[in-house]
Amino acid sequence: MSNNVILGDINSYIEDNIGYIILDNPNRLNAISLSMWEKIGTSLITFEDDKNLRCVVLRGKGNKSFSAGADISEFNDNRAREKAVIQYDNVSKNTLDRIQKFPKPTIALIDGYCIGGGLATALSCDLRLASEKSTFAIPAAKLGLAYDYLGIKRLREIVGPARAKYIFYTARQFSSSEALQIGIIEEVFKNDSFSSDVMSVLNSIINNAPLTISSAKLAIDADPLDDKMLKKCKELERICFSSKDYEEGRLAFSEKRKPIFKGH
Repeated sequence: MSNNVILGDINSYIEDNIGYIILDNPNRLNAISLSMWEKIGTSLITFEDDKNLRCVVLRGKGNKSFSAGADISEFNDNRAREKAVIQYDNVSKNTLDRIQKFPKPTIALIDGYCIGGGLATALSCDLRLASEKSTFAIPAAKLGLAYDYLGIKRLREIVGPARAKYIFYTARQFSSSEALQIGIIEEVFKNDSFSSDVMSVLNSIINNAPLTISSAKLAIDADPLDDKMLKKCKELERICFSSKDYEEGRLAFSEKRKPIFKGH
């Protein structure tokens, strides 16, 4: 690979029961390189071992971009050779699948550009919260490249078939208000209060019962035709009702106080 290529990096850490994954490639609007895809996956594997973790946040470094997609500076090296293309695509697909199947809530905090592979990353999360200035697009049709089937399927599940086609056919950028209306994101916050507003949402999530949230996530995402998944959903329901958190929730309600959930 050329020495002139900036690979970018991933900064990951846990703070106050929240796992953070920071896309750190600001010189390229946080475009995601092969090594960054690998490190996102490694970070998620590490997070799975922390029993106190309540949710995972993905965001871009700075306030200009969540991610502008794949790091095209790698294309001459990684996309020009067939084996390298397969490696790049496999790693990115595996990482997106790992994000989507992570057992705890995953939230994309979008402050700026969210384009192409960046949007695919955000769509792999459970929730997407954005600042007013954020913009969204999938420009595949302007580049002549094919978009991954699973990525298209995920977009279709979130916004519906007609809107998914509109996003792909036009390949244009959407404002945060349009993205909210279409269903790409769940909420828009003012630019100057973005950090504090999203933290309020995160706090509401991490202070709720983690077993209930994990059970709900599994049930929402499960294929109703998958008998094994349905059995797992039923088992998580049973665990919730037999947990100390359920006792705490009922006691806190009767005592008219805020519950303190432990995740067991």
